[in-house]
Amino acid sequence: MPQNVEESRTSAARARLLSAVPAPLRRATFRQLWVGMGSSYAGDRLQQLAQAWLVATLTGSALAVGWITTLGSLPLLLLPLGGVIADQVDRRRLLMAWQLVGAAATVVVAALVLTGRVAIWHIYAWAVVNGMIALLSRPAYKVALTEVVPPDEVRPAVAINSMTETTSMVVVNGAGSVLLGFLGLPLAFVLNAVSYLVAAASLWGLRDLGRRSAGRAPALDVRRVLSDLVAGLVYLARQPRILYPLLLTFLTITTVSPAIGLLASIVHAQDGSIVDLGLLAASTSLGAFVGAGFAGVRSAGDHPARRYAFLGLVSAAALLFFVYLPVGLFSMAPLAVIGAAAFAQAVWNTSRIREVADRAYQARLQAITSMAFTLGFSLGTLWAGVAIDRFGLTALAGGAAVLGLLSVVAVVLSSRRDHLEER
Repeated sequence: MPQNVEESRTSAARARLLSAVPAPLRRATFRQLWVGMGSSYAGDRLQQLAQAWLVATLTGSALAVGWITTLGSLPLLLLPLGGVIADQVDRRRLLMAWQLVGAAATVVVAALVLTGRVAIWHIYAWAVVNGMIALLSRPAYKVALTEVVPPDEVRPAVAINSMTETTSMVVVNGAGSVLLGFLGLPLAFVLNAVSYLVAAASLWGLRDLGRRSAGRAPALDVRRVLSDLVAGLVYLARQPRILYPLLLTFLTITTVSPAIGLLASIVHAQDGSIVDLGLLAASTSLGAFVGAGFAGVRSAGDHPARRYAFLGLVSAAALLFFVYLPVGLFSMAPLAVIGAAAFAQAVWNTSRIREVADRAYQARLQAITSMAFTLGFSLGTLWAGVAIDRFGLTALAGGAAVLGLLSVVAVVLSSRRDHLEER
């Protein structure tokens, strides 16, 4: 009898412990997908930290650093096309194939860095290849992430993924910058190649991963790609609940992204070190973690456009603060605010597609939500790279003013529209 009582207590303790674990993490398929792709994400972030610092030290130009993001984003102009492809093919095989391509490309760059033969154009070429990987794998991963859990677990699953990405960025930027400072930049490229292989091995074991949308042909039909893409864009144009928040996200990211994408050149211009860069980037990631966590437990509400516009206003104020205190402990706060606002919108955008959009358009719309970030980030680093090289860091203050003004206008218009609908 005492043994049965002890077993009952043990079972009850295990049940309480299990109930404290978020529901998606109790599912083996989600955990394996999450761990594998998370390792690849962390590897990419470490390499991006190293190569941004490498280009900043070699050139001393903000625009040269900005070109890494811009060239990497060029393939992502076709991201909705990647969504169409992800709707038609085996997503597991697609993800696995491109992880292997990433491993091969990174091994080549790692060898060039280790032998001291790397040139700026090698970094730019890798950025383009990495953009191609994102073009064809990101929509597939985002859909797979929402399909391996029940509908009521989608938002927590998306939040867990975003919080994991932001946690890895905090660790990579903070500890990784110190590690690279002691052991050298080549280590980042080697570890990134390994991370791609870890992700590919993880995907290999996911035999039951959802393959394609119901009713799709078993192979890619090229003739239908363009018509499907147009249909997805037309559908989006008719969905203001999705379209307006996405436009506000694009506006915010285009304005504030230079504080993140050009941080290496900004720190270098202020005579900082790679450790300073890592700590400031880690503060952005920590803010992103908080923003993703908040969005995971609280929805965008009945008036998402208004909430997005408010976040744009807050981001504008944070960017203005950063312009006048770009390096130091006080600089960490505005970067954290910018990261929190950006990732809260990222989680809401992804989860709201699953909640609001028709199932047949999931991958295409997920691709467009990603493009709002990637294209906005690319354009932001490009315009700011030119402006900073010519006018200095204060050029970002003009962008902050424009974002603040447009955010106020968006709040007023949203409130007026809601008032008219109530009448």
